[in-house]
Amino acid sequence: MRRRFVRWIAASFLVILGAACPAVGFAVASQAQPQVVQQSAQQPLSSLDREFLRVIRFANLWEIPMGKLAVERGQTDKVRAAGKTINADHTKLDVAIKQLAGQFGAQLPDKPSSSTAKWMDEIRAASDDDFDKVFADRLRAAHGTVFGLIAEVRAGTRNTVIRDFATQANTIVMRHMTLLEATGDVDAQHGMFAEAGARTYNTPENHLSGGDLMLAAVVAALMMAATIAIVRTFSAHGTAE
Repeated sequence: MRRRFVRWIAASFLVILGAACPAVGFAVASQAQPQVVQQSAQQPLSSLDREFLRVIRFANLWEIPMGKLAVERGQTDKVRAAGKTINADHTKLDVAIKQLAGQFGAQLPDKPSSSTAKWMDEIRAASDDDFDKVFADRLRAAHGTVFGLIAEVRAGTRNTVIRDFATQANTIVMRHMTLLEATGDVDAQHGMFAEAGARTYNTPENHLSGGDLMLAAVVAALMMAATIAIVRTFSAHGTAE
């Protein structure tokens, strides 16, 4: 009888904790009971899936020509090699993404975004002495932004075709970041890196504030302490009896 009561107390603790602090309750529940999500190549694209296709297309539109330019103007073998790989990989991605757009009826841009067009102008205008640094900084920052989106789509999409493409894109973008960093021309303190890393971190639905985490910790500690006290009380009564 006493064991049943203790189990009841523990279950009540989880229910109350989940109601008082949804973030903690969700974490506990998700570990104990995996979600069953229907996934297939026929699943309609979500808004994030479509954004992903547009962003990759935007990346192709400016990184293909900038990769070619790096092969022509790069001052070191590492920069020229990075440019060659970036040009080749994004050319392949562009072929694949056009096929996906046709398959799912997604609209793709046909020219670079205003921000990347500005970066293209900066890279083209750079002197020979500055070219490698400007090229590496701009492309590394851009890849950092896309990398966050790819991870988000890879983890959340229900369409298996999009997931496979995100996996491929993830590998390519990681390779490009590594090559760009290996040039020695990337400035990690550049303000663009903070901007690149802010995409998912500052998205409200993907971010718990410090206040949320503190509240979760306080509620969890109080509820755990109360549960332990109740269990000990009834255990003592049971021993006395």
